[in-house]
Amino acid sequence: MRKSRANVPALFVQAFFSVVLMAMVASIQANNSIPQDDPEKMISHLSETIIEALNDQRAELEGNPAKIKAFAKTYVLPYVDTPKMARYVMGRYWRTTTQEQQEAFVDEFTTTLLRSYSQSLLKLKITSVSVRPKIEEKPGRVTVSSEVVQADGNKTDVIYRAYLDKKNQKWMVYDVTVEGVSMLLNYRKTYDSEFSRSGVDAVIAAMKEKNKEFNGVPDGSV
Repeated sequence: MRKSRANVPALFVQAFFSVVLMAMVASIQANNSIPQDDPEKMISHLSETIIEALNDQRAELEGNPAKIKAFAKTYVLPYVDTPKMARYVMGRYWRTTTQEQQEAFVDEFTTTLLRSYSQSLLKLKITSVSVRPKIEEKPGRVTVSSEVVQADGNKTDVIYRAYLDKKNQKWMVYDVTVEGVSMLLNYRKTYDSEFSRSGVDAVIAAMKEKNKEFNGVPDGSV
């Protein structure tokens, strides 16, 4: 039975993206690299490792966000364009901030992604993923759709968005949409409200405070 789009929580979007990140980790560890010359092959390769990654690493990863972060820094972040994501999420505020503020937001946003997804990683129990042929939106940008089947029988449509990094000639993932809910759009709406209410510096400071424990910084430390 398919879930209605109205009932898909933001947590599901977060959790599924975390699965994508950890699938990247598992596939890279097993094969030393993931194919980035074709986005459809890249997504298919990642999808094939999702179930195995969850089943094999579930207990180990559950209480070890530091390990997830270490793996991500080495194996995941080169394949997901978090700076591009951060620029989109910051929206109109990106053009009015200093380079220092931009760099600080990119750093804290990247850590926020890892922290959030490490906490929600084990919320999903996926039994299979079917990847459909890629669709070119325009030269250098594609969407790759898939259907995710969970253990309870629910089927969910997941769409990956990727672009071709012309400098490296490699495809990079920059968004995941679950049943019509875009991860990037969710974050953009959230941070737009926070920037408007509190200001950029205050938002970055709050993000840094929330990320302290994940970064291994004890309370009271500078």
